[in-house]
Amino acid sequence: MILIPVSTDAPIYHFPFGTIALIVTNVLVYFATGAHLHEAIDAYGLHHGAGFTPIQWVTSNFIHAGFFHVVGNMIFLWGFGIIVEGKIGWFQFIPVYIGIGVLECILEQAIFGYSGGVSYGASAIIFGLMVISLIWAPQNEFTVFLWIFIRFWIFDISVVAFAVLNLMISFVRMFLIHMMGSPMNSELLHLLGAGIGGVFGFVYLKTKLVDCEGWDIISVMTGNTPNSESYLSQSYQDASRRRRNAKRAKRVRPFIPDPKNQLAKASPERFSRYLDENKLTAAFAESERIRHRNPEWSPQPEQLLKLARGLRTASEMEKSAKAYREFVEVQPDFTLASLELAEIFVYVQERPSAAMRLLNRCEVDTFSEKQQQRHQQATQHAQNMIDDGILEIDSQL
Repeated sequence: MILIPVSTDAPIYHFPFGTIALIVTNVLVYFATGAHLHEAIDAYGLHHGAGFTPIQWVTSNFIHAGFFHVVGNMIFLWGFGIIVEGKIGWFQFIPVYIGIGVLECILEQAIFGYSGGVSYGASAIIFGLMVISLIWAPQNEFTVFLWIFIRFWIFDISVVAFAVLNLMISFVRMFLIHMMGSPMNSELLHLLGAGIGGVFGFVYLKTKLVDCEGWDIISVMTGNTPNSESYLSQSYQDASRRRRNAKRAKRVRPFIPDPKNQLAKASPERFSRYLDENKLTAAFAESERIRHRNPEWSPQPEQLLKLARGLRTASEMEKSAKAYREFVEVQPDFTLASLELAEIFVYVQERPSAAMRLLNRCEVDTFSEKQQQRHQQATQHAQNMIDDGILEIDSQL
């Protein structure tokens, strides 16, 4: 069975200069040493039982035993390298790559200091990069090529599933080889590299040296991704709870007005009464009937805002957005309403450009800390949607 990562949908913010340079270096070293492989392994491989050999901590990572060894490693280096380097750039990626290799070699010589043998190749580093990818981009996907005997498939698989599968296979192989009486084997070295990569990944994440945009493994496991409930405003969370409760409760018959003479009977007084009684759907319907009879009529600004927020809490997002738009037109200085409307645009209606226009006019300095966080999250989400090429049907607010 051959399983090869071909491409990924993970966001790439830096061109993979470092990944390409390391692939070229490994291939050139292979061709330079291929004719004298045994001599190269003896000189540059990592020997156990020889004490600490700092030069080999670096050189052993670039020695490969054969064509398929180097090709296989370079394919996986490309798959995981573009994810890791794509987030931190070549100037940090290359030290991380070398650092994983050096630390794994130090640990390896410390563990097997009283045994024989020699190790070489980039596999341990690649396992380290694989675990970093799992930590930084678990829900992104690889397009992979699977070949079993004479059949092959191409399909998508999440980074976390791909990494866990490879770690499980390596662990099972290590266990089986150990049961056969070999305490030191390549699978154990792979897992050592994976552990060191995990340390690098979490250190970068916790010290904020990498920006995973809220899609790292910790955010995913705790449910704090940018499109998760806890990232949305309190009114969105209230609305979500209302929808969940509604599924378990008997549905309430919606407000249906008397069809006879509705236009003649529509009145601002009835609209105000419905609004005071928190009958938001009825109030909205009454306002529409009044406008049909008198297009110049408009509720008071405070009534519009109460109507917009109430409809939003009730998950009547289309109606809420209409009320918000009217309020924003008459009260443009009340920029918290612009933020609330922008959240509907970006999280519900997928209108990032319209949302950005509203977000840009917000007076963020007047917001509370939580409101500023909401503004930042909505702006980032809208920009990501624009970068992903999401188109809008119209450009109006």
